[in-house]
Formats: sequence, structure tokens, C-alpha cells
Amino acid sequence: MLPDGMRSKNGDEDGLLITIEGGHGCGKSAISSMLCKRLRDLGLQVIETADQQGTNVGRRIVKINLEHRSEAIVPLTEALLIAAASHQNVEEVIKPNLKHGKIVVCERYNDAFFVFQGFARGLPQGLLRCISDAVTDGITPDLTILLDADPRIALARIEVRQRHRIEREALGFHEKVRNGYLALAKEHPERIEVFEASLPLNVVFQNVWERVKKLVLPV
Repeated sequence: MLPDGMRSKNGDEDGLLITIEGGHGCGKSAISSMLCKRLRDLGLQVIETADQQGTNVGRRIVKINLEHRSEAIVPLTEALLIAAASHQNVEEVIKPNLKHGKIVVCERYNDAFFVFQGFARGLPQGLLRCISDAVTDGITPDLTILLDADPRIALARIEVRQRHRIEREALGFHEKVRNGYLALAKEHPERIEVFEASLPLNVVFQNVWERVKKLVLPV
């Protein structure tokens, strides 16, 4: 159960869902790990997961999607692969842990789906909304941390030889991703908080923590 004063958008008896969003190379994994450690240090029950890679099934799907070396994966196929991996994580990890009153910190969630497949790939938002509704089963983040950085700066943190298929996309693609995220932040200011991710990691984390603790440590 949640401590007194903590309430989730997914029901009073549920845990909290905090999502970490942003483009490639912005520090999502590091911030997610640091946040989970801080929450556990407070004695809270925390589950750390990743939208597509939180399950064995999801990791196998991601391998098909990201390690593909040709241009044969078309946008709708890519979207459906992502949706399948994400839904497995919702059903296997997110949903049951929320029902047990835990805090779930998820690296990327459905915002990424709309940004990458809609804003960047150009798939119709209506189609993506139908798919997303089925994938998430009504589970909405209580707070979304958006790590924002110029993609030229963020991508420079990833060695070229280590980049997967989507990370190797042209700079214009990554700029569309960034613009898509910022557009969603303007549309959902009550849920999405934007943080400058080009600052030193410890500074970024401290800024993020100041926002998260307002959610998990209500006065």
C-alpha cells in the first residue's frame, strides 16, 4: 500500500507509476537507476523496469527490431513490434506491481510511442492512440520526467559503433523526436515535467529528485 497522502491516478489502492522519457543519449537509464536507489533508501518498495525490455519476451522482440541491419522494417511493423514488447511489460511487470501498491519507475512508456512512431515516423495519431489504448489498458503515469537535450549533444555520448538501428537515424529524425516530446509536455503540463539533460548528471538527478519527492513525500 502507498504511504498516507500518496494517491495514484490509477486508483487509490494502486501504486505510483513514474516514467522517464527522452531521446537517445539523454541519460534515462542513469537517472532511472539513481531515482530507484534514492526511493529504496527511503524504505519504499520500488520496481525498476523499461518499456520494451522489462520482460524476456520484450527483450527478444527488441532484438529483432533494433538489431536489424537493413531498411526493411517499415514504420507500422516497427510500431507493432514496439507495442507488443510494451504490452508484455504492462501485463507482466507494471500492472501487477501497481496493484500491490509499489512504485514503478519505467524507462519510457506510451509517450515515446506517440513521439517516435507519430511525430518522427509519421504514422497517424488516431491509429497510434487505438494501439496505445490497448497496450496500456488505461494505466497512466502519475508523473513523467522528460529529459531534454539537443540531440547532437545527447547522441555524442553514444559511440557510433554501439548505436542500434534507430540511434543511427539521421539527425533530423532525432530532432523530430525532441520536438515531439516538447509538444507533448506543453499538452500535458500537469503530468510531464521537463528537465535540462545536458547538465552534469548529478545536477540533473538533484533537479529530478526535487520534483519526485513532492510526489512520494507529500506534506
